[in-house]
Amino acid sequence: MPREITPGIHWIYEPGPDRTESWDLDDRNPGWYDPGEEAYVPQCAYLVDGGEETLLFDTLSPASTDQILEVVDDLVGDRGLDYLAVSHPDVPHAGNTLAILEEHPEATLVAPAYGNDHELYHLDDGLHVEEGDELDLGTRTVKFHEATFLDSPVSVWMTETETETLFPVDWMGFIHLDDERLTFVDELDGEFDRSRLTEFHGRVLFWYQYIDVPKTNAEIDALIQKFDPEIVAPSHGLVIREDATEYMAMMKDVTRELDSQERIGTLG
Repeated sequence: MPREITPGIHWIYEPGPDRTESWDLDDRNPGWYDPGEEAYVPQCAYLVDGGEETLLFDTLSPASTDQILEVVDDLVGDRGLDYLAVSHPDVPHAGNTLAILEEHPEATLVAPAYGNDHELYHLDDGLHVEEGDELDLGTRTVKFHEATFLDSPVSVWMTETETETLFPVDWMGFIHLDDERLTFVDELDGEFDRSRLTEFHGRVLFWYQYIDVPKTNAEIDALIQKFDPEIVAPSHGLVIREDATEYMAMMKDVTRELDSQERIGTLG
């Protein structure tokens, strides 16, 4: 089942595979981990309902085709889906594009204007959006942005302007425990452990090991100033609805940590 983040924005969740063995969690036993418990790097999609029109941002993976179709149908009802926005053509983000469009032929496909490889998932047939482009859904307005931190040249971020929600796609993802599914970060027990962010970015955005730390952290400061979000809704982590900019600033420490060590590993 989805969870409503704030009126009109719904969080749709897929756990993905258990990462306990591939991330060697039982042997390493990091501070945030409970031995013996399963751990996940989720795939998340978000449905924005502005009353007049609706938009789905990303699609989950093909392992959850039936789930995403059912949830979208439940949320949009007889009104239908107006827009399907795909952040980039990776399987966890775009894998159900064709199934959703078949179920909702009334929907307009929205795709990044960036990059030159849009053949996958027929993104070349979509409405291409870039920095500053907006869609007015009624009481909610989404705006698209060039992705600052990305793993595909065909990529776009999104914000919802009324609720000041930032959807940074792969950036600010992190692993979580089985009993933390669909839990907001402010609902977690104890203080959030930054190493969750470090583990994810070191494994998934592997180019972090080659970055210029001052330049990268200056970009993070610029993102905080530009967006100043109330909510951060990542594609591969739990939703942050309190102290969002503090978590963005935490990514500067993640940058320094990843620069000081060898690559942690792969997603697995």
